[in-house]
Amino acid sequence: MANLLVFFLGLLAGLVAHPSVALASSPELYWKTALPTTPIPSNIHDLLHPPETSPGVWTSPDSEEEEVIPGATSIYYNAATAEQLRDKSSRSLFFLEKDLFPGATFDLQFKQTISKHADLLPRRVADALPFSSDKLPDVLELLSVDPNSKEAREMSATLERCERTSNARETKHCATSIESMVDFAVSALATDDVSAVSTVANATAAAAMHRYAVEGFERMGGKGLGVFCHAEPYAYVVFHCHAVGRGMRDYTVSLTGSDGSRVEAIAVCHLDTTSWNPRHVMLQVLQVKPGSAEPVCHFLPIDHVLWTPRRQML
Repeated sequence: MANLLVFFLGLLAGLVAHPSVALASSPELYWKTALPTTPIPSNIHDLLHPPETSPGVWTSPDSEEEEVIPGATSIYYNAATAEQLRDKSSRSLFFLEKDLFPGATFDLQFKQTISKHADLLPRRVADALPFSSDKLPDVLELLSVDPNSKEAREMSATLERCERTSNARETKHCATSIESMVDFAVSALATDDVSAVSTVANATAAAAMHRYAVEGFERMGGKGLGVFCHAEPYAYVVFHCHAVGRGMRDYTVSLTGSDGSRVEAIAVCHLDTTSWNPRHVMLQVLQVKPGSAEPVCHFLPIDHVLWTPRRQML
């Protein structure tokens, strides 16, 4: 443990002493170099340029209940947990494609998993930190996280999800840096000509449930591949990415809230649920069976990123 701490502190000192090295390893510079024609989505931009506030220590939301990760619904062969079925904000994001039309109303909360105090680490630093369940005690000590806290439990759960063996129908990756997420998306989609989009909403949309009316929507792409990356609760920013097979439709949806707030939401509809677990949370909430002719859809929470090949864009 002492050797790890010395190494980590030495690495940080090296980045401070040699700003040119830090610049070369900048997540934003890496994105712009690897994906010169792909704009950075708003949620990633906010991580790269956090507000100038006093430094804080990462903490989970005030509730003692464990965090429910809406993005976990993209693991289609998993049965729903009791927590997922109880979580109203997660359940609210699901709908049937036939229910998306101008004037339609939805009660929604676009929750954010990433704490405002969670650090976004450059890959050189993230890769120097252990990221495994067997090293969790060392990481908790290094990052000054109480082993008996809710934060520690959520970090443990995140590692368990990341270490879970992939199904034959799934390609997944837990990215501990923006650079790692970019690399996985490009590899999974077999092209660097990609689009990366996210839901754009203000703090009001994340804080509570509101009724939203659909002002309009626009089809984004065709029946193609996609990579979903959703934030996981951890002491620093971690994205859990899943490569999705063919058979989805993507939309940008303009929503107006009952309080006057506006959301530009990303919605994804899945056209083939034949291989899904019948107890999947989306199927249970929408009361449909695997293989239903009606596409099932979900809005993306604020801190999710959808990657698609640009050639799909209309």
